[in-house]
Amino acid sequence: MAVRNFLLGITICIACASCNFNNAKNIKDCTFAFKSISGLMVDNVSMDGKRSLKDLSPADFTTISRGLMSEMPISFTAHVAISNPNNQKAELSALEWILLIKDVEVANGVLDQKVKIAPNQSITVPIEVETNTRILKKFSLTEIKNIIFAISGSQGLPPNSTLKVKPAFKIGGTLIKAPMFYTIDVSNM
Repeated sequence: MAVRNFLLGITICIACASCNFNNAKNIKDCTFAFKSISGLMVDNVSMDGKRSLKDLSPADFTTISRGLMSEMPISFTAHVAISNPNNQKAELSALEWILLIKDVEVANGVLDQKVKIAPNQSITVPIEVETNTRILKKFSLTEIKNIIFAISGSQGLPPNSTLKVKPAFKIGGTLIKAPMFYTIDVSNM
């Protein structure tokens, strides 16, 4: 009886690992697309919908002007669509990402959550991006201002931006990362 239960347990583990492998394998056929940005905050000032300095209140203008001269946090949510063209479910356990503007890495991180994409379906995942003006000091003040207003306006990410993602999945208890980053076209919003 104990041997039979042991063999049944091993069979179930192999079947589950095979299922996880197929779900993970299907992610290689998925496509990633940039959808939108929301929740832009610059030094705790909401920038959503603001297209120029004229749209800021005097207090917000002062806060941001002061922050440009020192270090201020910048955060927003980038929404990325993942489309599964397969006839079977696709699954990932994590999504490593890098945001570059004019080939300068301005933020990176990991979306550490399990994502399941049904067959022939598309889902949108939020990626929380945080950076600061210290990192953006590689750009001129005019460029930083233009980057902020490009993100807050209808443009989304500024021209010459690149969002790269590297999916990872678990098989058994081991996290396996894709061998390379996928580049997402951010110009098709």
